[in-house]
Amino acid sequence: MTINRAMQSGVTALAANASALSTISNNIANANTTGYKRVTTNFTNLVSGTSGTATYASNGVTAAVQQNMTARGELNAASSGYSLGIDGQGFFVTSDTSDAINQGSTMLFTRDGSFNTDTSGYLRNAAGLYLQGWQADSSGTVNPSSTDITRLGPINVANIANRAESTTRVSFDANLDSSTDISDAAANGTYDATSATAAMSVYDAAAGIGTKPDSTVSMTVSDSLGQQHTVTMSLLKRGTDAANNTLWDYEVWSPDVTDTAGLAQLATGTLAFNPDGTLDLAASTTNDATGAPGAFTSDYTIGASNSTAAPRWNNSFGAAGQSLSMGLSGASPTSEITHLAGDSTTTRLTANGTEFGLLTKVEIDKDGIVTAIYNNGNTRTLAQVALATFINANGLTPISGNAFTVSSQSGGFTLREPGEGGAGNLAPAALEASTVDLAQEFTGLITTQRAYSAASKIITTSDEMLQELLALKR
Repeated sequence: MTINRAMQSGVTALAANASALSTISNNIANANTTGYKRVTTNFTNLVSGTSGTATYASNGVTAAVQQNMTARGELNAASSGYSLGIDGQGFFVTSDTSDAINQGSTMLFTRDGSFNTDTSGYLRNAAGLYLQGWQADSSGTVNPSSTDITRLGPINVANIANRAESTTRVSFDANLDSSTDISDAAANGTYDATSATAAMSVYDAAAGIGTKPDSTVSMTVSDSLGQQHTVTMSLLKRGTDAANNTLWDYEVWSPDVTDTAGLAQLATGTLAFNPDGTLDLAASTTNDATGAPGAFTSDYTIGASNSTAAPRWNNSFGAAGQSLSMGLSGASPTSEITHLAGDSTTTRLTANGTEFGLLTKVEIDKDGIVTAIYNNGNTRTLAQVALATFINANGLTPISGNAFTVSSQSGGFTLREPGEGGAGNLAPAALEASTVDLAQEFTGLITTQRAYSAASKIITTSDEMLQELLALKR
């Protein structure tokens, strides 16, 4: 009966508009929720197969709810905690626990980057979800994987001890002034690298011992405990050889080193320079323990303080042994020393290794790299934030906490580095605003209210018509 169908249409209209009112109220309630995506209600008419040209069978309307996950909210500056926004597509990968990730873990996805630390230093947002990322290894290298979730782990930014690292590589650029006169000590033969009174490593003008070097290259290195030591290469111009190479005697030494002769030396030898001012490795030498010249090398071994090997760190330091490469023998990193006109000077000097420091702060950059910064200026990479992308992000299933889980409609997720593979960059110290427009919601609220009232009129009018029909029997 068409009157009954009309009444039923009114009932479906009431239900559909009640659903619309529910989504509007939820949008208004979440107008200030970080990363919230506006939910919309779309109406779809229901048509009966019995409708024809002569009669029309009304079946009413149904409501379909959709949350637009690809809409991007405005990024607003935020100064609290470790706030993060996503400038583009993608979701933060989170878990409801700070335990290690495994194949059975429940992965949750959110755009809410209101991260702060819990009592153990792990990053979690306002909903209590823990931020996941790829952990850096001991050398600070991050190895991302797009599919292996077991490489992920909760990111911790507190109680991070700065590991002291010994120096293994020194790289420098230096020049020895080619106009330097041949040293008197070298010319008259009084210089002796093995003598406790004539070596450059023991030079003391006040005490009147040792040979004054013509030039020096000094560098600071760290031992295994993060203690700092000065290592010096002292150089003395000696003259030329039969191939017209210019020769300079050198000693590499440190006052913090013990050797067999008590001269604090790591190595001694001769540097030979070609007529064009470049170092001739084949003609350069490094003396062995007896002082006899051998193949040139600038790779040295320093023994532990408690070892019997020499050279070694002094007993008072308690340091472990280490290798030290100065790069002059061609090994990476490459150092360069030249023999050209101009001042004897060192223009570049770098060294790895760190002294021990206290954690000052932790920063996260746009690429998701989490870096610890210490009060001695050293830095350490801790992790990289991972983002997840989906084939159909609008198909994700919402759960409490402004988060989502994978569904059959969304498809599987792919882990991405920020800024790679379609994922957006991170916006440090920013939060994504809700996509709710209050003006639009209040307008929708008015129209929904009117539509609901109109639907109720359908029911009352149909009821009156049925009463008229029943009255015909009287």
